[in-house]
Amino acid sequence: MCKNRIILFLSCFIFVLVPVLADEFPKPSQEMLQQVARLKAKGFLLIDYHIHLRGGMTAEKAFDWEQKSGIKSGVLENTGKDWILSDNKKLATFIENAQRFPLLIGIQVNDRDWYKTTDKKLLAQLDYVLADTMIMNNETGQPQKLWLENQYEIKDIPAWLERYWEHCKTVVNEPITILANPTYLPPRVEQYYDTFWTEERMGQFIDLGIKNGVAFEIQSPSKFPKRAFIELARKKGAKLTIGRNNHDDHQEELKRSLDLLEELNITPNELLVLPAKKL
Repeated sequence: MCKNRIILFLSCFIFVLVPVLADEFPKPSQEMLQQVARLKAKGFLLIDYHIHLRGGMTAEKAFDWEQKSGIKSGVLENTGKDWILSDNKKLATFIENAQRFPLLIGIQVNDRDWYKTTDKKLLAQLDYVLADTMIMNNETGQPQKLWLENQYEIKDIPAWLERYWEHCKTVVNEPITILANPTYLPPRVEQYYDTFWTEERMGQFIDLGIKNGVAFEIQSPSKFPKRAFIELARKKGAKLTIGRNNHDDHQEELKRSLDLLEELNITPNELLVLPAKKL
């Protein structure tokens, strides 16, 4: 009788545990696996450089996802004064922990003086540096998170857009590897997208990226960049990347990124491919 109760208890425990483990290490959908297989058949080496170790995502889970999906993983965290990696000691710990797995390792830089304040020996251990234009200093030099629109005002839209243009050029001129979410505009001024991001301005921006060896990201959760920018970047010979910019460990499956690779007939040599690490 006692033995039967133990067996019943263990059965219930396993029944509860298995879904938890399955939830902890989610599996790619069949649709995604089929899409990845089609792209690989065309010669693509797919790498997602924009996997944040936050919200439950770990280097182990990123590696598990890589094994299941066939898409290489690049893991990173945000650096800056008010961010997770706020000093060189924290950055060193992040690199040490991530190096336990054969993953590409990067950082997302949020302070514009990052290349002056970050230990160059630590930078040398990274595979790439990613940035975006979504944090801009105001007139007094205070950083503003542009997606949090209740925290700042835009009193003079043309003047703000010109200041943002100078900010965009500053970021793409930094020694970064990837520019995420290129041509981003906050919702409050998004209606000016086509008048702001003209073909001439996009061309100037892309030329700066090419000159500085910066690849432009096609991010899945974002509507930016739009197709016109991607096509112009291709025409000029810029490199592209894919990325999901996850907030947790239940991230989107790179659908927009992979769809655009197929729909626009992007070729394998147009993607940035950094050397993959091996065990």
